[in-house]
Amino acid sequence: MLMYEFKYRIKRHLQFSNKELRDLGIALLIVAFIFAYDDKSEVFIASHWIANFFKILFMIFITFLVHELGHKIFALYMGMHAYFRVWPLGLFLGAVVAFISGGVVPLILPGRVEMKINTLNRLGHFRYGRNLFTGGFIAMAGPVANLLFATFFKTLSLFGIAVEFFDQLTFINLYYAVFAMLPLHMTDGVHMFYASRNWYVIIFASLVGYILLYMLQIYSLIFALLIGLAAWFLFYYFFESQVT
Repeated sequence: MLMYEFKYRIKRHLQFSNKELRDLGIALLIVAFIFAYDDKSEVFIASHWIANFFKILFMIFITFLVHELGHKIFALYMGMHAYFRVWPLGLFLGAVVAFISGGVVPLILPGRVEMKINTLNRLGHFRYGRNLFTGGFIAMAGPVANLLFATFFKTLSLFGIAVEFFDQLTFINLYYAVFAMLPLHMTDGVHMFYASRNWYVIIFASLVGYILLYMLQIYSLIFALLIGLAAWFLFYYFFESQVT
């Protein structure tokens, strides 16, 4: 695709519907409440909890924005429209788990991406409908965007810029990316899982590998990708090759 055509698609079609904004707003508030439920204070102080909630709310806003724009921009590149579909049950379960665990276990299941063909930009290409592979990679674009921006945020932290803020923002982006990639009914991961189990294992294992390296204070996308490829090799050798 020519660059000016891609720029035109973004300028013309990159937008959020009123329904998306409503659903994202609901998800934003509930997910922020889940993360902010435990403010790490020994004694509950309302003013401190509220201040922490709004700080977390801003971080979740950034995380959601990165995630959804990842979906939408890549979908436009592929001649598709991507939009957010909220999962009320997932948000309810997340709130219940937050209450039961005291906020120790954030369960983040706000919804998933859905796609439809942009017929004006897809004439003569996939004319009989979208395929699973295209949908899988559009779904993958959101978590991958969170991973890339988590790396950027951590880099800012390592340079001493708002260390506490960017460390927490890095964690939230990685945490959300992993939950988004779970192969559940209403998560992004289910699209990639049905599109290609091999690619799913590579991406999911790379995300988990990055978090494990992060916990060891090793910040490397390359090492995370090598972990993903190693996991794919084991998966293919012991499982996928036996099926095919």
